Amino acid sequence: MERKKFPELIASVRLELRKHVPELAETMYSYVDQDRTRLRVFLPWVDKTLSTADEVAYIKLAHATWDKGTFFDYGIFERETGTYMGNVGVHNIAWHHDRCEFGYWILSRFEGKGFISEAVGALEKASAGLGFHRMEIRCSSNNPRSAAVPRRLGYSLDGRLREDTVEQGSYSDTLVFAKLNGQR
Repeated sequence: MERKKFPELIASVRLELRKHVPELAETMYSYVDQDRTRLRVFLPWVDKTLSTADEVAYIKLAHATWDKGTFFDYGIFERETGTYMGNVGVHNIAWHHDRCEFGYWILSRFEGKGFISEAVGALEKASAGLGFHRMEIRCSSNNPRSAAVPRRLGYSLDGRLREDTVEQGSYSDTLVFAKLNGQR
């Protein structure tokens, strides 16, 4: 499959997924900072995000990778209120194999309400529409909330990568979930 661009806005029933804008950097940083202890357990970039300037740099990088077609990252916004809640993105894209991976995080106060499942479902639909055949979600075996998302969306557990990641100074396993385009 040839490289394609994702839409800058993807809407679902309750959410809008929007391409990041520099004006959001301060809010993004404050969210990471207020939930830092929880997020750092599974997300290695959290300890490198120490200021609004770091978020501005991230948004610039996200725009550059968007233009190259190698990474598409979105802010998750509640449609009704416009409230920013976290991020969801398409990464580890293998265009020549029609394969991509989804990643996500959400502020703790929005957890448990189905927002991540809805965001991933909307991103999955957009990805399938662009021609991706295989969509993956990888997460820590120590993160049952994250692993519940692909299970809820009908992904198959393809495998466990034993002790392939270091989390908080200890080896941990990565679960690999996948869904094929057209799979229900």
